Formats: sequence, structure tokens, C-alpha cells
Amino acid sequence: MTTRGVVTAVYATGGLDGYCVQTPGTGGQPDPGAHDASEAIFVHSPDTAGTVRPGQYVEVTGAVAEYHGRTRISVRADGLRVLDEPAEAVKPTVVGWPAEEAEREDLEGMLLDPAGEFVITDNDDLNRYGEIGLAAGATPLVQPTAVGAPGSAEAAAQAAENEARGVLLDDGATTDYGNVANAAIPLPRAPTGSS
Repeated sequence: MTTRGVVTAVYATGGLDGYCVQTPGTGGQPDPGAHDASEAIFVHSPDTAGTVRPGQYVEVTGAVAEYHGRTRISVRADGLRVLDEPAEAVKPTVVGWPAEEAEREDLEGMLLDPAGEFVITDNDDLNRYGEIGLAAGATPLVQPTAVGAPGSAEAAAQAAENEARGVLLDDGATTDYGNVANAAIPLPRAPTGSS
């Protein structure tokens, strides 16, 4: 398959070995009745991930497959062409957090500006994998067995709500910061100022 797109994110280090490309001129406020498929794809390419940068217009050729539930195109070194022609910029798609899996699939790989409130609901893996669990809305997620016995309708309903509202904010790397071999790698945190 061959496709063209604007590079919106690059993950050249940390294990993802790729980048996202999105159709030029897409994004902004989507028309819910017309938007029924993603305008982006993840490009898995250890050979080229270090050579592209956000904003470039590229053409990629490779094999398309599903990998861990995500569509991606695998591109070798000779499968990337940086284009000289101008391309309309991609805008972040402004959308409320999609509760249904089908809605999330329609936004897969796209540059997003999620609207609404989010609260931190889990920071257990922040110092390990650079991940923070968020919940869409103003309240954290609740352990299903805190509202009902295991296997009960109440616990099942809470688990379904958690699935609909849960968001994993990740640093884009697959680094295990808890591993002694990675001790010199700084944790992915915003710098703090001193006063």
C-alpha cells in the first residue's frame, strides 16, 4: 500500500519505532454524520523514524496489518519519500472523549485535542512506564468490586463505565524506568521551576 500524509508525531526512540501521518487539511471540528473513519495511520519504520519530523509531507509504501489492535503500515528504508510539494496543515481534531470502541477506532492515530474534563485516576505506573491513568469527567474511576460483589450486575456496570471513561496517557516510549539498566534515563516529567 502507498499513502501520503503529514507527519503529526514521531516516536523514534523508546521502542515504538515509528510516526503518525494524517491526511492533509483534516482535523478541526468533525461532522459527526460524515466522519466514519480515521484520517491517519501509524507508520512502523525503525529504518526511517529518525529521519522524519512533524509537519513534513511524506509518501510511505509498505504492508498494512493490525498489531495489538492498531492499524499500522510497516515501511522499510526505501519505502519513505519526503515530498517537496506543499500540503495543507493538519489541525487537531476537537472532540469529546469517545466512550465507544467504534468511535475510538474512527479517530485512531489522529492528532486530537480532547474536549472536556479529565482527572488523574491512577499513577501507579508513572515511575515505571511513564503512564498516567485518566478518567474522562470530573470523578476518578471506581474499583468495580467497591460497588458490588465480584460477578454482580453492579460490578459489571462499573467495569463497563471504567472502560468507557478510562484513558491511558503514555509518554510514547516502551522504556521500563524501573529497570536498573535504565536508571540514567530521566523520567518523563515536565520540568519544575525553582522559586
